[in-house]
Amino acid sequence: MRILVSGAFNPRFRALPDYLATSFRQLGHEVALFDHRRFLLPGRLRARLPLLDRLDHGALNARFLNRVRRFEPDLVVVNQGMVLTTRSIDAVRARGARCINWFSDYPAEFDVGMQAAPAYDAFYLGSSHAVRLHRAAGHRHAGWLPFGCDPSEHHPGPPLVSAAGAAVVFVGSYYPERHALLRFLHGLPVGIWGPGWERAAGDPHLAGMIRGGSLRPDQWRALYAGSAAAINIHYGSFGPREVSGDLVNTRVFEILACGACQVVDRPGDLRRLFRDGEHLLCFADGGELRQRVEEALADENLRRRLAAAGREAVMARHTYRHRADHLIDQASVGTDLGTPATDPAATAHPMPARSVGGGIL
Repeated sequence: MRILVSGAFNPRFRALPDYLATSFRQLGHEVALFDHRRFLLPGRLRARLPLLDRLDHGALNARFLNRVRRFEPDLVVVNQGMVLTTRSIDAVRARGARCINWFSDYPAEFDVGMQAAPAYDAFYLGSSHAVRLHRAAGHRHAGWLPFGCDPSEHHPGPPLVSAAGAAVVFVGSYYPERHALLRFLHGLPVGIWGPGWERAAGDPHLAGMIRGGSLRPDQWRALYAGSAAAINIHYGSFGPREVSGDLVNTRVFEILACGACQVVDRPGDLRRLFRDGEHLLCFADGGELRQRVEEALADENLRRRLAAAGREAVMARHTYRHRADHLIDQASVGTDLGTPATDPAATAHPMPARSVGGGIL
């Protein structure tokens, strides 16, 4: 099969579109790429001049269609990509190619995605809450497809020397809810890395934990692999569902793939994918976060058991190759617009699944 992957490609680090393209190639398909973020003009100029913005968007869509004409794909997979117009997607489908959108992020561009969804043969979302909203709007071809991991990049490895003294690590951007929760870990051997944490430098509960800003992927992978426990706090944690969408972030899969013991909050979709106490440790508030971290620090056997089981689970069902396989199956079988898609939980896995707490694993 000839597959065109349209995504935002960053030469400094690989992300979902790169992992997906690699996985399609590993499955034996011919793959071409299109970067739908490569405008001719810088964003700040387009923001000030609406006419130039419209012209640049038009030029980008023209390049996209030209790429389709030259490559003649059987399948076009778009990752989010709301800069591609429904007219462009209609033109691709008119040429006989199937078009699938993996709208992986939430809540980014959600309203725009609701408008664009009917143009696609299938519209996958990273949040089951988002799927329910799409179904309620009549988008019966919507399904749930969570993030995954890439075993070639997310794997156990040697510890990072600069993490000495931080047995427990948190890597992520500053958000107020993360600030509030991490304060409960005052006095424990915790290290925090990520952009924006200078805002918390004056907080005596956190100042001693802050170790640095943004990290390269190889650095945070090494931090996870060498940690006693890795903390993961979702965006919008414990807030309204409309904020978080119950989305399971990329870190859930990447931390497990790195062979770390993960301590994480409980977005609704997480319970459909992994078991608390078997694959990871979950918490519902700041007090339980501290309790879970202390449990992990005190019990090496627990840490090893969770890390091994978590890695086994994510390697068995949640790699980007599994996700690519599922998209290929979808394209091969085909689901016409208006045909009911499967249950949001069931669409996450291309292989037989066993029931876990009302969801699947």
